[in-house]
Amino acid sequence: MVRRSRRIRSNKTEHAQESIDFLEKIFEKSMARNSLISDTAARHILAIGKKHGKRSSRNVKRMICRSCKKSLIPGQSSRIRVTSKVIFRTCLRCGRVSREVYV
Repeated sequence: MVRRSRRIRSNKTEHAQESIDFLEKIFEKSMARNSLISDTAARHILAIGKKHGKRSSRNVKRMICRSCKKSLIPGQSSRIRVTSKVIFRTCLRCGRVSREVYV
C-alpha cells in the first residue's frame, strides 16, 4: 500500500497572497472604467481571503461591500458622508452602511 504524503499548506497560502495582490491591482485599475470587472475582482478577493485566511489591504477592504460583495465606487455605487469624525459609507445597491471612526 502506498502512503500519501502530507500537503504543505504554506505553499498554498503564499499563492493565495500572490493572487490577492494581483486581484487588488486589477480591482484598483478597473474601478473607474469597468464596474463589472471590479465587481468580479472584489468577489474573488473575498472568496480567496475566506478560503485561505489571507486579508487584503485596508484600502481595498474599504472599497468592497461585505453584503453584496461588489465594489463601492464613490458617487456611482456608494455614498460617503463625514460627520463629526465618523465616515459613513452607504452601498447604493443593497443599502448597507459601514461606519469608520476617523482619528
